Amino acid sequence: MAKQPVPHPILMTPRLRLRQFRDDDVDVMHACFTNVGSMRFWNTPLHTKRIETDRAVPRFIDCTPSYHWFWAVADQATDHCLGLVNYHDGHIRDQRVAIGSIIDPPHRRRGIATEAVSAMLRFGFQELGLHRLQAFIHPHNTPSRVLIEKLRFRCEALLRENLRVGDEWRDDVLYALLSTDRSG
Repeated sequence: MAKQPVPHPILMTPRLRLRQFRDDDVDVMHACFTNVGSMRFWNTPLHTKRIETDRAVPRFIDCTPSYHWFWAVADQATDHCLGLVNYHDGHIRDQRVAIGSIIDPPHRRRGIATEAVSAMLRFGFQELGLHRLQAFIHPHNTPSRVLIEKLRFRCEALLRENLRVGDEWRDDVLYALLSTDRSG
């Protein structure tokens, strides 16, 4: 008997619906992935061709929950995609994952990323039983560092040349939030 896919959880917030990606979300994600400002700190190179995004979004749909899961961050009223949040490098059995997010530039500075990441954190701790969530952030990515610190992540280390994007090695600042940090 074939193994049934795990249903994609829908996470709700006052303004947002975090849902599974759909094919019609490609346009918004292509706008993110071709935006120099959005991608200067992302973990993959800037997309230069539409086919790159056309190939990426199906990978967001076909997830392996024990390793990674992607949510389209959608406006609750219109269901229009505004960006994504995800966990990746998952070690669900070991109760830890890394997280990421990217929001379409016209929708930034409205608290959308904070609201979406907060919902994903609750899901990770309460539903998945995670103990440790990590964020690897470029040292100069001030908006992401402010967001993650607002969510009570602690800075743990500077990881020199931790990530290779294209031909460039990049540093990361490692942040972590433990399940035990949330109770205090």
